Amino acid sequence: MINLLDKTHWNNSYPWGSIINPDTGKEICINDKLVTYHSDGSVHFACSNAWCPGWKMDKNWNIVNTSSQWSVGAIISKDEYRTHFGKYHFIFRLPNFRGAWPAIWFLDLHPTPPAGDGMGMPPEIDVFEQFRKDAFLTRFHISHTFHQGPTYLNNTSISKTYWKLTPLDLQNIDLVFTWFPTVNLIMNAGLGLDWKPNVGKFEDFVVVKAEYQPL
Repeated sequence: MINLLDKTHWNNSYPWGSIINPDTGKEICINDKLVTYHSDGSVHFACSNAWCPGWKMDKNWNIVNTSSQWSVGAIISKDEYRTHFGKYHFIFRLPNFRGAWPAIWFLDLHPTPPAGDGMGMPPEIDVFEQFRKDAFLTRFHISHTFHQGPTYLNNTSISKTYWKLTPLDLQNIDLVFTWFPTVNLIMNAGLGLDWKPNVGKFEDFVVVKAEYQPL
């Protein structure tokens, strides 16, 4: 088994920047300080409502320094650690606060901008994500989605939502699957700014285990 939480496997930004959704008025910064590695082997992804320095690429592919009031912890696999055919095993704990958007997902970062649009280019496969849009109901479900892309406009997607009778954040979630395309693996805390995040109750998204066994 290969430990996917080994910090040498990861970047803390995309090839086109550490600012997510730039120039929308709803920018979020990926902040490596919000990713912490613990002695029990787990990795914690936090959120913050404090100004964070970041960067993005402009239309001419030049680096522009900027900042965002909102930031999250995220790790994006380096090219040499892009995924391969094998069995994947994740154990994780969900945060419990309005506005949380934790996720584990796959995305092909090639070609990166300007040759391609990067974020959202096909395919995007969300192994799981939880949209914590309210204080109660969305504690009970997670979603799995395949996005055909290439962008979120006119995007064809196939989605399945799974419900449980008890809040999912009260227990560890154990997920095992087999995967074969070679793409980049991403894990992140995430925030949905339209869902009015409850900053007074921010909790970490905790990945207890992430392993890969080649087949």
